Amino acid sequence: MKAIFLFLFSFLFVQVTLAQRFDNVEITTEKINENLYVLFGAGGNIAVLIGSEGTVMIDNQFAPLSEKIQAAILELTPQPVQYVINTHWHGDHTGGNANFAEQGATIIAHENVRIIILL
Repeated sequence: MKAIFLFLFSFLFVQVTLAQRFDNVEITTEKINENLYVLFGAGGNIAVLIGSEGTVMIDNQFAPLSEKIQAAILELTPQPVQYVINTHWHGDHTGGNANFAEQGATIIAHENVRIIILL
């Protein structure tokens, strides 16, 4: 019982600490060409490709930043993100997967990304 309590306390502490860490992060956007943008925040950079058939995002940083990232994308296009492509499993590239999937995006990644995130 003590071990479960310690695990839950540690998990909650980490979550609160991470959420506070991201409070002051600002997502900035740089236009590469007519349809391609790079978003900067905390962690890996995000590429956003806007096309006539939808919006594709490559990586999505940490989960607590998903709302800020979505707001930055909405300044570029009213289209929702249809696809998220993960380059690899690190949390600064995959952390927002669940949030964008809840909004209807299809996540494209190696099958082990799902395993790592579920751990």
